[in-house]
Amino acid sequence: MKILIIGGTGVLSTDILKRSLECGYNISVLNRGSHNSLIPKEVVIYKANIRNIDEVQAQIGNQKFDVIIDFLSFKVKDLENTFEFFKDKCTQYIFISSACAFRRNAEDGILVENSPKPNKNLPYSIDKYECENWLIHHAPKTNCKYTIVRPYITYGDTRIPFGIAPLARFHWTIVARILHDKPMFLWDNGIAKCTLTHTEDFAYNFVQLFLNEKVFNEDINLVGNQVYSWREMLETLYDLLNKDKKNIISIPTKQISNILPCYKEFLIGDRALDAVFDNSKLKKSIPDFRQSISLKDGLNKTLEYYRKNNYLDGIDYKYDARIDKLIATTNGIKYGFIDYLNTHSTKERIIYNVYKNLSERQLDKLRLLYNNINKIIKLK
Repeated sequence: MKILIIGGTGVLSTDILKRSLECGYNISVLNRGSHNSLIPKEVVIYKANIRNIDEVQAQIGNQKFDVIIDFLSFKVKDLENTFEFFKDKCTQYIFISSACAFRRNAEDGILVENSPKPNKNLPYSIDKYECENWLIHHAPKTNCKYTIVRPYITYGDTRIPFGIAPLARFHWTIVARILHDKPMFLWDNGIAKCTLTHTEDFAYNFVQLFLNEKVFNEDINLVGNQVYSWREMLETLYDLLNKDKKNIISIPTKQISNILPCYKEFLIGDRALDAVFDNSKLKKSIPDFRQSISLKDGLNKTLEYYRKNNYLDGIDYKYDARIDKLIATTNGIKYGFIDYLNTHSTKERIIYNVYKNLSERQLDKLRLLYNNINKIIKLK
């Protein structure tokens, strides 16, 4: 079976790639080439920007694939351009949407595939819903079968499933804070429920959708059975690190949103709401559903991966500073810069102090000024 992954270097697509190789499939990835160093040598790499169809054409030519997996369409225009290019080059087009596409009212309860959409409080949800809607109406006019896949929160080697997290590959920042007795925070005491799925389990189930006629022109909630409160998730991490859970501080969602508006959309529109999904359609559609990795074991795997790989990209000091600012503003507890990995540069210290001491509005102005200066330098 010949598979093309558009993307291929994220935490989710990486395990899909690994599982596909285990199944003996012929795997290719198409991306800009920025993070391909860890892709196995058996994988064919096409280097192109998916937003530049001329570049893609030069790389792909007239090749055909059994399955194309699209991780990189976030808006209708993205999807329209990508699907139109590949519709005659594959049998099945799998669009990676998101379970965030669902409306999240209390009366909606457990969310099934045909539950109301979108979540109007979350622009990301609206964009994904509009992509789904476009595909549902346009793909059946072609010979290409679509499958819409909705993951929720997944976690794996490089990702800790915390609702408000650092940049990708910087998730040791959360661990470093806990190990150094800096507080971590929860919104509304962490009572909202979330569905968490380890990427290895996700990938095991996902590859069973390939050329599976039961999911042709269908949408699927691809989630596991494990549901936790955000407090349970964070306390599990504290237990694994043998640290005092008294350092977990609860802050109202509204207060967090006011102090750190950069997190407002996902907090109000998603993380502060219950997220429980029905996966019975998935179980009926694939021959061997699996969820074998517990939260405790999954988090342990993440911790070990960071330790074995020199903590990956290190510490996200912007995130660290923002959390310190949040704690200081709401609880009066003040913390400063910590060189967690004994590797800090002057630049990291400056970044920390800028993000801790400036408001989000001031940061926006500073970023705008920085971008304008860069444009002037490039023109010269």
